[in-house]
Amino acid sequence: MENTLAISNISKHYAKKTVLNAIQCRVEASSCFWLVGRNGAGKTTLINILADLIAPDSGTVSFGGLTYEKDELAIKRNLGVLPDTNPAIPQLTGWEYLQFVGLMHELPPDECKRRAESLLAYFFDETEDAHKRIGAYSHGMTKKIGLCAALLHRPQYLILDEPFAGLDPVSSAKLVQFLQSYRTPERALFLSSHDLGYAQKIMTHIGVLEGGVLQFVGSAEEFASSKHTLEESILQILQPKESNIQELNWLTQ
Repeated sequence: MENTLAISNISKHYAKKTVLNAIQCRVEASSCFWLVGRNGAGKTTLINILADLIAPDSGTVSFGGLTYEKDELAIKRNLGVLPDTNPAIPQLTGWEYLQFVGLMHELPPDECKRRAESLLAYFFDETEDAHKRIGAYSHGMTKKIGLCAALLHRPQYLILDEPFAGLDPVSSAKLVQFLQSYRTPERALFLSSHDLGYAQKIMTHIGVLEGGVLQFVGSAEEFASSKHTLEESILQILQPKESNIQELNWLTQ
């Protein structure tokens, strides 16, 4: 149970649509769980529930045995989240935002400064960008400052929604290298990503979400097949509808 993220029978409905139906899985310490599925499959909804941004209709989430109902503050002290909607404050500079986040986590000023400097030096090509207002950042730069903020307090649980979206190849490679190092016996990682190339370099376990249900949950080894690539194995589960490219002859010819 220690340092394990446990998702138990999580369901969520909007109007008459079931977005998540009895989702159940465990993310053990030292592992990285990769959630994959179509656009609109409910991946962001599940991540928002894990981050306590929305409440499930039923089911529970626990972090090392702690639940939001009883231990909200203790969980959030050890939780780092990069949500789909980045919470970075556009009126602040990147540096000011990290100092603000450090204050929320009650980091000593000198320690906050040291951590912020090292994160910015690693993720940003130009450290002077830290002193520009976030509102003037590109999409990729905003994503990177969000990553820095999620990591500033050294969380045991790291939850990332599309962390590679908007990042250039150099920044994506840096993030892969970092996440490979960050996955230690004390930490559990949970990420949603459409980028198969980068995600498969990090993940130890995979969950394929389709129709509101986890159609597959297991280790990377269990999912792997000698006959199919990772992409082909995922598509076999998602079962895309047949499409006829000939219908677009007017455009492609």
